[in-house]
Amino acid sequence: MGTVIERGRSVAVCIDTRDGAGRSRLHGVAQYVRRHGWRMMLVRQGGRAAAQEVARLAPDGIVAYIADRWLLETARRLRVPLVDTALGDVPVGLTVSIDNDSVARLAAEHLAQAGLRHFGYCGVAGRMASEQRRGSFAAALSGAQDSWLPAFSEPVAEGESGLGPMMRWLRKLPKPIGLLVFDDKLGERVLTACRWARLAVPQQVAVMGIGDDELMCEVSWPTLSSVRLPTPQLGFEAARMLAAVMAKGRVRAQHLKLQPIGVVARGSTDTVAVEDAVVRSAVRFIRAEAGGLIGSEQVAAALAVSRRTLDRRFERALGRTVREELVRVRMQSARTLLADRSRRIADVARACGYATPASFSRAFRRHSARWPSEYRDDLRIL
Repeated sequence: MGTVIERGRSVAVCIDTRDGAGRSRLHGVAQYVRRHGWRMMLVRQGGRAAAQEVARLAPDGIVAYIADRWLLETARRLRVPLVDTALGDVPVGLTVSIDNDSVARLAAEHLAQAGLRHFGYCGVAGRMASEQRRGSFAAALSGAQDSWLPAFSEPVAEGESGLGPMMRWLRKLPKPIGLLVFDDKLGERVLTACRWARLAVPQQVAVMGIGDDELMCEVSWPTLSSVRLPTPQLGFEAARMLAAVMAKGRVRAQHLKLQPIGVVARGSTDTVAVEDAVVRSAVRFIRAEAGGLIGSEQVAAALAVSRRTLDRRFERALGRTVREELVRVRMQSARTLLADRSRRIADVARACGYATPASFSRAFRRHSARWPSEYRDDLRIL
């Protein structure tokens, strides 16, 4: 609950609302503002125009989405704190951002466990955040076995540019390959470029975005898999940080990093890049039926092979057993479902194929080193 001092504060929110990431951040800021009685002034322009508008408004503080040097200079002149909700190209003392290393680990795990042995990254030229994600993805793959060390290409140009250079880049890549893309907007462009270049997705090129902009992911063809981020929480935590700084009356550098929620798997990564047709069928069966009360025996029976034979072929092709694949798919689903606080843990357990909440909780803790309730609390979702 806001203090008497907090109420009546005015905050300039400099966020581009033309895409899902911006609107989600704005939603988070608005949640905090409503709870604490602030006056929120939305600034939709960018660059110098945004800085001039903020100077005219003379707010008590600023929340931004990729602050630039003009906005930072305005904050200094006004002597008010500014919190950025992304890592931009200019250093900002107060930031709330996403842990890109964790994002990259989730993406690398998802693509590698599809049996892929070649990897690449498609980013936005000239964006520091894009280069950071590329570096994190390379680091996440660096511990791989020698047989599937990644072969990266340089990020392609801006997502809004022509598709010709991107198509040429895609054609040169080794196949099949798993691509991590800077965000979902660029991911849709990559899928379009693959279609124009006559490259099959996901069989030749598996594509994963970042952000889980549901509209962008669902209108893509095939639908775009993505790493879901707690984007509204970026705005909420930025407003919370701003409140703390304004209450103290002094600015000390603070950098809060939020964890990604999990992978939302869709059509663009629905592939199993192994030669063994039985293993491919088993993985597809597991993905389709993992929410049911099935085990290794049921998977083997569905394919008319013995469990021992299936496990042996599974380990040879993917380096893990059928049971381990069942747990992996269920835990991936569990991480996404736990982010929805309207779902009871018992409901999540049932949706993930566990007979009781207790058995689900034990499995989740073995897999994630945290109880489901602890994982949910760590996300700090609004």
